[in-house]
Amino acid sequence: MSRYRNPPIVEAACEFRFSADTPWEQDLPERFYDAVKEWFPIRESRKEQAIRIKTGSEGIAENRLEKIEVPVFMAGDRKTLVQIGPRRLSIHRLKPYRSWEDFRTTINLAYSTIASLTNVTGFDRIGLLYVDKIEIPGNDVRLADYFTFYPHCGEGLPGDVMNFMVGCDFSYNGHRDICRLSLTRAMPERQNTSAYLLTTDYFLARRNTVEPKNALVWVEVAHTAVTALFEGCVTGKLEKIFNQDG
Repeated sequence: MSRYRNPPIVEAACEFRFSADTPWEQDLPERFYDAVKEWFPIRESRKEQAIRIKTGSEGIAENRLEKIEVPVFMAGDRKTLVQIGPRRLSIHRLKPYRSWEDFRTTINLAYSTIASLTNVTGFDRIGLLYVDKIEIPGNDVRLADYFTFYPHCGEGLPGDVMNFMVGCDFSYNGHRDICRLSLTRAMPERQNTSAYLLTTDYFLARRNTVEPKNALVWVEVAHTAVTALFEGCVTGKLEKIFNQDG
């Protein structure tokens, strides 16, 4: 995707959700920041909702929703950031997306730092997500000219489609991994254009099937699959738009 002059990526994200037996000390975010503040000097926090579950001898004794503070560490341009929640690490790159090599370096830094500060025992989930916002000139776009992945409407259905959402789950590596592909309309940022969100979400579907030492290898494999899927979704006519000046 980054091979285009103007890649349509508005956000790329890589998330690690660690297994419940991974030690997670309360001061881990602070120690993480001390290790990476050269690259992520800006500190903020965001509130997220989390489900707090308490178990007793007869099963679940309490189940409540509460807000938690999630530390966020950002690079100077505020376009690259890392979030740390309870047994969760996510790395994000916002538009403009420079290259996979650049994003991969950030992922490797964040994961390797966490792995040096605690004993990662396994993963409930790993995910690599790309959100692409694609704007095409014109208000009456024929999807088949630009996409190979789009909704099909039979002859008995109205031809004037106002909105849509189409999606597929693709299986990889013996059903260990899944890539969830979706396409929907979006609000255009420029006049006289039509906009679409194409999302590729590649994730580990079977927990504890990737060893911690192989986590970054998994991310590389995921990126290869995501890139191939994206390129399989778009036509040469759309690629020309990605390579236009400006």
